[in-house]
Amino acid sequence: MAGTAGPQQDPRERQGVVVNWLLLLNLLYFLFGATMYVGTMWVLKWFLYPTWESLERGNVDMHFGIPTRQATKFFTVVVPPMFISGAILVWSEWGSIRLIPAAICLLGIITLTLVGQGIIIPINVRIRGGDFKDDAELRALLRRWMFLNDIRFYVSTLVWLAMLWLIVDRGRLLESYL
Repeated sequence: MAGTAGPQQDPRERQGVVVNWLLLLNLLYFLFGATMYVGTMWVLKWFLYPTWESLERGNVDMHFGIPTRQATKFFTVVVPPMFISGAILVWSEWGSIRLIPAAICLLGIITLTLVGQGIIIPINVRIRGGDFKDDAELRALLRRWMFLNDIRFYVSTLVWLAMLWLIVDRGRLLESYL
């Protein structure tokens, strides 16, 4: 018939495409945050911790204070949307086996935040404020700080691996390589 542009797409199909794109963007945002988090924790554990045994009052701000302030600023912006993103991951995977990695992601970011904000940030404030009597007490605070960040190291690694599981399973990537 003249003048017709072809079959019209059902509006519900268009909505499904839009929702799928939004879910993909959500997944990618959480992956971005999880990757930044795990990368930061791996750099801390493997590259920075070994140098911190030699920190003292005169150099602690340069090697600890500045990096922790910058990390706090960055993650204060990145992490809060990850709570919403993680909840959306759980909601979107409800009823499938992928609910497990989605739930690990949400519970993981909650755990990382509770440990960071509740326990680690007060130590940051003490160290950056010079609230320690001598270099021996500084090193004790740094060892405590490293121990607590080891928790975040393992949890952030678990969260990142859960994201990987989610992406690989959703995209059936294993099947495409086997």
